[in-house]
Amino acid sequence: MSGPPATIGLMVELTARTIANRLVELDMVTRTRADAALAAIAEYSADHDEELDPEDVLDVMYEFGVTVVVHGEDVCDLEESYREILERAAACSGEFTVSDVALVEEDDEEFLRFRLNGEPASWPVEHLADDYLDQLGVWQAIDELAPGGDDPRVFHAITDDDSCTDDIYVLATPDQARALRDDLGLNLDIRATP
Repeated sequence: MSGPPATIGLMVELTARTIANRLVELDMVTRTRADAALAAIAEYSADHDEELDPEDVLDVMYEFGVTVVVHGEDVCDLEESYREILERAAACSGEFTVSDVALVEEDDEEFLRFRLNGEPASWPVEHLADDYLDQLGVWQAIDELAPGGDDPRVFHAITDDDSCTDDIYVLATPDQARALRDDLGLNLDIRATP
């Protein structure tokens, strides 16, 4: 996922609180949303000022509602897993509702069909095994759930050298993504706004 993030800015320890404060400063979450996430984090890690292990940074960011995870390991239910990805991406953007998610086969091809704000949408998917998500298919289509228009946010991939890991996307402007990369040490594939 990411290299070892050691500090934010001027040698500040990387903690749940510093991540919360930085996301608020970057205008990626509201103070209210950050406080709600810190309350959720407190249920499994009471000390918001304890330095995080590098592998915990992305878990903490997930609590703030700015990331989408596409599992690289096997999943119990493909359709339900896709539903969670779509709903999470829609929630990140705040622009969409997702409903009627279904995997369908047509002419020996498989599609993820769903409604986006009530309108029919479809993504082609290819499953190499019955219980593995099509990570490439999601990567190719996820920006359909980015806000678009005058909103410059897109989904930036947090890359990793291990091909069997989860794919993680953060919805951010290119400037926000650069700040996350520089401040949190995330290995972000920063994309320009289309």
